[in-house]
Amino acid sequence: MINKEDTIQSKILLNAQKLFQKGGLKKTTMDEIAAECGKAKSTLYHYYNSKMDVFDAVVEMELLNLRRHVKNKVDKQKNMLDRLKTYTREFHKEVINKKNLYRIIKQEQSNELYHNHLLSIVSFEQSYISRILEDGYDLKELREIKREEIGWVSEMFLAAFLGLLFYSIEKDGFLDEKKLNKAIDFMVSKIFG
Repeated sequence: MINKEDTIQSKILLNAQKLFQKGGLKKTTMDEIAAECGKAKSTLYHYYNSKMDVFDAVVEMELLNLRRHVKNKVDKQKNMLDRLKTYTREFHKEVINKKNLYRIIKQEQSNELYHNHLLSIVSFEQSYISRILEDGYDLKELREIKREEIGWVSEMFLAAFLGLLFYSIEKDGFLDEKKLNKAIDFMVSKIFG
């Protein structure tokens, strides 16, 4: 059951998200967020100490939604290669849909905060890819890689995938679906096929 506190916080974050995507972090104020929510500014400060706290909560909400979406799609796949392809494709499409949020993180936060967000994302995603590979190893779908190599292989796969993703973001999100699918199929098949 969702309580009143969760509903208020969710409303704050969804409205803040729209404002951050439209005006950026620097131009968005707590007054604007409060007005957009139809709440007093003091209500925002009851839940968040600063605009940066609101922004960090928006980023965390986005990551949670992204991961939930990707996991739901991946869980429907029957084998390791299809799981990896689905993971890569869905993660890419969802991040491209949120490219403005990525750009805000990159451009407007201090380098340390950007670095911390990026490290957190990379750590989680590497663990997720490792789990897919470990399952494939246990099911004898992964033959060319030893179990003890899965950690660094998943790290290198993630690095290659993130390179493709960041390239797409910097090109204004343009990487047509045909090229994306071809790149993913190539990358997954050559590394793990």
